[in-house]
Amino acid sequence: MYWRFAAGLRGFLRQPLTLERSRTIIEQRLVTREQSFLFILSCAVYTNRESPYYKLLNAAGCDFGDVATVVESEGLEGALKKLCDAGVYMSIEEFKGKQEIVRGSTRFSFRSGAFDNPLLLRQFEGTTGGSRGVGGRTFFDFDHIAYDQAAYQMCLLDAYGLLDAPVVLWRPIAPGGGPRKVLEYVKMGKTPERWFSPIQSADIRPSVKSRLATAYIVHMSRLCGAHIPSPEYVSLDDAVRVARSIGGLIAERGSCWVNTGVSQAVRVCQAAREDGLRLDGTVFLAGGEPVTEVKRREIESSGARVCPRYVFVEAGYAGLGCLHNDTSDDVHLLKDSLALIQRRREVPHAGVSVDALLFTTLCATAPKILFNVETGDYATVERRRCGCYLEKMGLPDHLSDIRSFEKLTSHGMTFLGSNLIDVIERVLPSKYGGSSIDYQMLEEEDEAGQTHLYVLVSPDVGEIDEHGLIDTVLGKLAEGEDTHRMMTHVWLESNTVRVRRTRPVTTARGKLLPLHIQKEAGK
Repeated sequence: MYWRFAAGLRGFLRQPLTLERSRTIIEQRLVTREQSFLFILSCAVYTNRESPYYKLLNAAGCDFGDVATVVESEGLEGALKKLCDAGVYMSIEEFKGKQEIVRGSTRFSFRSGAFDNPLLLRQFEGTTGGSRGVGGRTFFDFDHIAYDQAAYQMCLLDAYGLLDAPVVLWRPIAPGGGPRKVLEYVKMGKTPERWFSPIQSADIRPSVKSRLATAYIVHMSRLCGAHIPSPEYVSLDDAVRVARSIGGLIAERGSCWVNTGVSQAVRVCQAAREDGLRLDGTVFLAGGEPVTEVKRREIESSGARVCPRYVFVEAGYAGLGCLHNDTSDDVHLLKDSLALIQRRREVPHAGVSVDALLFTTLCATAPKILFNVETGDYATVERRRCGCYLEKMGLPDHLSDIRSFEKLTSHGMTFLGSNLIDVIERVLPSKYGGSSIDYQMLEEEDEAGQTHLYVLVSPDVGEIDEHGLIDTVLGKLAEGEDTHRMMTHVWLESNTVRVRRTRPVTTARGKLLPLHIQKEAGK
């Protein structure tokens, strides 16, 4: 893996991506969506009889010619809806390897890596946040960084008038996504001024591969002429250091853009206010969790602005913030690289039905091949005129009120609900007494815009060691991969997980569910 990275890095850095080239890439993809879909289907699915998608298509009786005919007659999204109705889709549970795939008399499971894109050079790898299934390891190549990621960022910065502004990162070292972000910005000719990391290796005990990855990327990039800054550890409680760095750049250059998580952005802005700093001229490119109205107000109270992004590592960017937004998390769907349909489904641990988002990749450089795959999210999807920069580029579709039905998220760190359900229903009752109905995980946003996860413990359980219970929850979630240890460390540092001694919350229909997301504190 490292020799492929080293061999490709020099060529990757040789010529920075321009704004003109970025716009051309997106425009060309918009006019070739159907051809791109059929190309990927031909080269990555129908040539691979072990592909889960091939098996689903075979079960539905669809050969390549059938699919091409439906695309021609119904359009891409129309064809995807018909195929979904015929059973050609992947639920989040199936995609993560949590559930066997069953369509009529067809039943099958699949090997790890079944969704990896066979068209990639696999020059480096990353990990998804929060699952223990097949989606945990994701391979990338430099074309994905350049043409699927940096191209969008160039256009977004142009929309905000920030192409010449300095950039600051507060993103984790490997196995987190900080190294990939650094490479993305270097490709844009925008070497970050500072790279802060909310974690350090000593705290998460990463594998040797992860420990070497960050240093290797920094060292090799410098040898290739890109003067990438070494990551500096800044804990979540020390956000004022990031705020002061931003303030210095504002004073010197007049503007700045910051790539970080949503809750981290809130922390920086709170620290700035407490330190008497104004952050006017700053734009936070924030992701990892929803930009709620409370979080947006907290960020804007410092003078800064926030641009939400909808991102998942299997595909990359899915949506970029609308400049004329109706809601705090309003994003434009990047339909040049992804096709989107919705499917009504029940959520087993929530007792509700949602219109789940199903994505299909249209770029041959995407990390994973997605074909009507759920991300575990639902949202309001609409086409409307907003008049902003992104609409004028040919991206008229909007997603808003994006929420997860399968995972809990705080400080950009995400765990699938299925991981948490085991802790709530089995681990805690066996250690602290009571039964599965005496515990519940509650996600709640406080008045300051910080998202907390409360473990609700019924008074019937009796006296408990609350700190010990939190350690138990985090300890179980940290088991397994480096990514899990990194995420639980961030939750520990941010005091995300707390105990509340009260009876678990029931739904309007009287159901008691292991996971509960409360939209507003106190409601």
